[in-house]
Amino acid sequence: MTADHDRTRFHFQQDWFELIRPEWEQRTAHLRGRELRILEIGCFEGCSTTWILDNLMSHPSSVMTVIDTFEGGMEHQDDNGPDHPTDRYQLSTLKRRFDANVAKCPEVAKLNVMQARSDDALVALRQQRRRFDFIYIDASHVAIDVLHDAVMSWQMLDQGGLIVFDDYSWRGFIEDCYNPRTAVRAFIKCARPEVECIETESQLWVKRVPNCVPATPNPDPALYYWDKGTAKHVL
Repeated sequence: MTADHDRTRFHFQQDWFELIRPEWEQRTAHLRGRELRILEIGCFEGCSTTWILDNLMSHPSSVMTVIDTFEGGMEHQDDNGPDHPTDRYQLSTLKRRFDANVAKCPEVAKLNVMQARSDDALVALRQQRRRFDFIYIDASHVAIDVLHDAVMSWQMLDQGGLIVFDDYSWRGFIEDCYNPRTAVRAFIKCARPEVECIETESQLWVKRVPNCVPATPNPDPALYYWDKGTAKHVL
């Protein structure tokens, strides 16, 4: 193992990414050495960021953008028990820990950090007409936020590109309307003609492919609108 791929040089209080790292090594093998434009939405301490910098950014023209508020998500702050998440995750030093970790990567100069909410940052990237080959979504785990991140990211993903949804199987909230899976399934249903999906232990890998189901206009004006009773049932 070369020094720049030695994971022991980093310091992570939460090593969630290490659990899925072997899977990533296999599923991204075809991307090694290619010119890539990578977007990571939600980076926390930089566990996945550092792995991407070390393994997928070797091409001289590759670039990487990460988005994070460095304030943690809803699931990091809504516990007022004896082991409060504010202490457990030490959010006040999160950005400092991220910076210290990515600084140890030889390819760090290719990294652009946007410290902002994803809804603001993604709009800015769209306005800049940015395009990406690989997008990792691991920011807010609240469904409505995940859906927003998915739709905005999709608009910037080139054909043949990948979106990886983290924590697809995560059920951190009793009410399913809040969980990521609800949002991802809604997005996939809408994007179905252009996606190929592979579900892993905890993630969903989505590849953008040419549209295989072109829209067919409804030939019967009498069927233009949902039946009122059916619509109520769906809602």
